[in-house]
Amino acid sequence: MNIDHQIVIVDDNSPDGTAEVVEKLSLRYKNIILVKRSGKLGIATAIRDGMKASESKYIIVMDSDLQHPPEVIPRILKELKKGNDVAIASRYTRGGKSDFSISRRLISKVATVLAHINLQEVEGIKDPMSGFFGFKRDIIQPDQIKSNGYKVLLEVLVASGTRSVAEVPYRFNKRATGKSKFGIKEFIKFVRLLLDLSDYLMLKFLVVGISGAIINLLLMKLIVGSFHDPIYMGAIFALEASIVSNFILNNYWTYRNRKSSGSVLRKYARYNLMSSLGSAIYFAMIFLLTAFSVNYMIATGVGIIASFSTNFGGSQGVVWHL
Repeated sequence: MNIDHQIVIVDDNSPDGTAEVVEKLSLRYKNIILVKRSGKLGIATAIRDGMKASESKYIIVMDSDLQHPPEVIPRILKELKKGNDVAIASRYTRGGKSDFSISRRLISKVATVLAHINLQEVEGIKDPMSGFFGFKRDIIQPDQIKSNGYKVLLEVLVASGTRSVAEVPYRFNKRATGKSKFGIKEFIKFVRLLLDLSDYLMLKFLVVGISGAIINLLLMKLIVGSFHDPIYMGAIFALEASIVSNFILNNYWTYRNRKSSGSVLRKYARYNLMSSLGSAIYFAMIFLLTAFSVNYMIATGVGIIASFSTNFGGSQGVVWHL
């Protein structure tokens, strides 16, 4: 497959002589471009500078250590020429494979789940953490890539807002030399990037949940403790009051920037419906624990915690969803 292309290599003053080799090759091959920088500035800024140095209609991002096999490039380009805005070389789609260690594979899976939970733009994408991908130049400007971490694909997907994504399988090879740059510091950077790209959605949902829990507990104390009404009456009223409060805060604060379908009333109806499972867990915890003489306030707190993950999943996947 003949491809008219440029090769842009961004070198952060590496001590292995990369820049010297590329400079020699660029004298012979005019489509090879070297961007030499004074120090380690990160992959995200390298991609920004590489985009600025190139003139191509399509951009393909990959590592130069052959963990990303160049043989996959024609398949990525083929998907872009079909009309897809982004084409991802995927380790996790059918036919893909990763030579990660068990610990790295686990970290990668956890990161993927976190991305799916927090970012609407990556739903349905099996490998949103891939570092090997291509995209149309016109879907994003270089300066829209703002992080200094390694998961630039997430920024491309979120900043462009594209839903036109294809994945092609590939095998992520073992590193021949050197050590992986991924570690605890990079994972922390990833979490910070995730929070920033999602507008701190998970933290906001947690804050709203805590406020709802406080309302719930206060009403339970008032209704059951002060008025001596039956526990189930207090539990029903306190739960619905916290649902109303949570819905209002989530709709106008947590998810205010998220694209979703339906009117406010329909979202509220869906929110109540999706909270039903969480409510069942909530009531089950209260009645089960109080049956064993656990204090009703403690039982209520356990019920709230147990139902949180269900409510979050329902909110993400059903209530505030396209």
